[in-house]
Parts: sequence; C-alpha cells; structure tokens
Amino acid sequence: MFDVIVIGAGPAGMMSAGRSAELGNKTLLLEKTDSSGKKLLLSGNSRCNITNSCESVEDFINNFSESGKFLRNAFSAFFNKELLRFFRKRGLDFKVEPGGKVFPITDKADDVLRILVKYVKDSRCQILYRKEVSGIVKQGDIFEIATKDNSTYSAKKVILATGGLSYPRTGSTGFGFHIAKIFGHTVIKPKPGLTGIILKNNFLKEWQGVSFEDAGVSVYSGDKLIHKDHGETIFTHFGISGPVILHMSRIVYDSLDSGKKVFLSVDFKPGLNHHELGLAFQEELKNNPSRKIINSLKEFIPYRLVKRFLESIPIDPDKKLTHISKEETKAILGKLKGFKLIVESVRPIQEAMVTCGGVSVKEIDPKTMESKIVKGFYFAGEVIDVDGRTGGYNLQAAFSTGWIAGGSLS
Repeated sequence: MFDVIVIGAGPAGMMSAGRSAELGNKTLLLEKTDSSGKKLLLSGNSRCNITNSCESVEDFINNFSESGKFLRNAFSAFFNKELLRFFRKRGLDFKVEPGGKVFPITDKADDVLRILVKYVKDSRCQILYRKEVSGIVKQGDIFEIATKDNSTYSAKKVILATGGLSYPRTGSTGFGFHIAKIFGHTVIKPKPGLTGIILKNNFLKEWQGVSFEDAGVSVYSGDKLIHKDHGETIFTHFGISGPVILHMSRIVYDSLDSGKKVFLSVDFKPGLNHHELGLAFQEELKNNPSRKIINSLKEFIPYRLVKRFLESIPIDPDKKLTHISKEETKAILGKLKGFKLIVESVRPIQEAMVTCGGVSVKEIDPKTMESKIVKGFYFAGEVIDVDGRTGGYNLQAAFSTGWIAGGSLS
C-alpha cells in the first residue's frame, strides 16, 4: 500500500512524485515506457526551453489560452524563479535567450532530466518502468491500479500525469483522458496546438526551406480577419511553420473545425507600410529601368519566391521595369503586403508540440490540483486543459502543477 501513486514520468509526474516523497509520503511512480522524460528530451530541439524569464505572473498567463487563468495559484506558489532555484541548487545553471526563453547553460535536455530523476530517487520515491496502467478503480478510500502485466498497486491518493496526445511515441497516448472520463470528468476535445499549417498551394516544393526573420501573417476565416501576428516563419514541404505559425495553429484549427474556409495573408515587408514600400519600388524603377522584374523583385523577397509570385498576378518575369504599368505596380505592392495562401488543414495532433484540450479546469481545485469530483484524485501537466505559446510556458505549467499536486498530499 502506497500513500501516493503517480502515473506518468514526464516533467509534471517526476516533479510531483519527488515532491510527494520529499514530504514523507510513501510514493510510487509508474511509467509505461522504459525511461523517464522522453518528451522532455525532445523539447527545445533537445536543448530544453525549461521556462520563460517573464517576471509577472499575469503577463506569463497572458501567453496561454483562456483556461490559463487556472494556473494563477500554481504560478503564485511555484513560478520560474522557484523552478530555476530548484535546478541551480542541484548544480545546473541557465541562460536567457531572445524572447525570454530560458535554457540550461549546457544546452542539453539530458542535464535537466538527470536532475529530475535524481530528485525522485533521492526523495526515496520508487520508480517502476514498463508499467502500463490498464485501469483504475476506487474502493472506499483506496485506489486500485492495474497494469497490463497483471500487477496491482494500491494507494490512498493518485496523481494523473499522463500527458496529452502529442508525440505518442514518447508515451502520450491520451490514456489519461480515458481514465478521467471514467471518474466522471469532462474532457475538452483534444486538438493539436503549436503545429504547422498545411497549405493547398501547389508550389510549396519550390519554396521549401525559404524563411523570414519577420513576416506578417493574418488569418482570414471566410472573408473575416480573425487573427494577425508577425515573426519568424518558414516554408516547408507541407506548407508553412515557424513560431508565428505555431502560435496561430489553434485558431486556424478551430475555424476549420467550424466548417469555415481559411486562408493566410502574408506580409513579406511588415517593416514598411504601403507608402514606404511604394517609394522603395519607385526608387528601384528609377535606378534600374531596364532591369527585368524577376531580377528586381529579389531586392524585396527571396529569389526562389519570385517566379511563383509573378505568376500569381500574372506578370511576364522578363518584363522590364520601365514597361511595368501603374496597375501592375499596384498589384505587385499589394501582393508584397498580402500574399494569399489557402489553408487545407493543420498538422495532426501526433506531431503537435502540445495538446490543446484535456480535463476541464472547472473540475480541478487550482490550489491543490485535486479533483472536485473524486477525493484523492489529482492532475498535473498536459492532461489538464491548459496550453501556452512556445517559449517555455508549457513546461513551466507542467512543473508548477506537478509541484502543487505533489505538495498537497500530506
């Protein structure tokens, strides 16, 4: 008989298991795969963007979807300063990169994982690998947990830290949603978050690999502008990706899911307004009147984009600048400030960085992470319906909810 059983050895599970055992609870951590933190090792391109340096809890929460308000209590108790202090105390320092992204000084996710595993073990929590849970039942005040190898474990309290549906090869298969439903919880429909957008345009292979440090991207649902942002983007074999695209993928998914047709409008020159761009184009025409338009446009967009760009107007690529009409100039400037890309879908949830949706926050006590429906049943990490932008926000949420859940069991 254990005081606490934690299911799932990801960031939230390890933090909650270590914290629980540290406070004197006889704790067991069950992991279905052969090792801890498989998804953690992939985070931040294996560098582990562990948190964000954003100083204000409220500003931090603003980088989450609407349900992120649920995290206010967790962040107030265990925020980025406390998280970094936790790791520094154990010998790992950090650095801050643009956008407030915090990485280990070693650039190795392995170093973060090593400390977490050691924390769990040093706290005298027992870890069992290759223990895939097949079912949980509650008999009186005791939870009985069965695994697929026909083992059974009992505990007074359970923490569900099974992750979402993204990257299933790391062990996140949505099993926690199934268990939550069995215990009477509402599960908000899981959907992909922070993922690329698939486009219908037929020239993507030619544009694959072309990137912009700063491009403006607007999302239109039907003919209505529903979102706009700017930042780093990259064209891929399937469509378009990059931080600015990842952040808007959930909005695109929701619009498509409602049956609307969606397109993106890309501003290749967000640093210039229409008038300033027009002056720059006129300067090019004045200085190089006999230059072909296909060669002049490479001053404004990457050369690999120019051919298809001109086809979309259309304009003969060999046409000299001096022969470009006012209507054609207007069309060129319009396309540079708003190139239309037709959206087909977003990349599947299995490839998404995070899962949007999950156990409804309305049914979880934000101060303890305990279920409001089943006493002794707790949640931590991505299984909860909270999701944030890229930049360390989601990992902080995992660590904070794990810390609170593990610390609420004494």
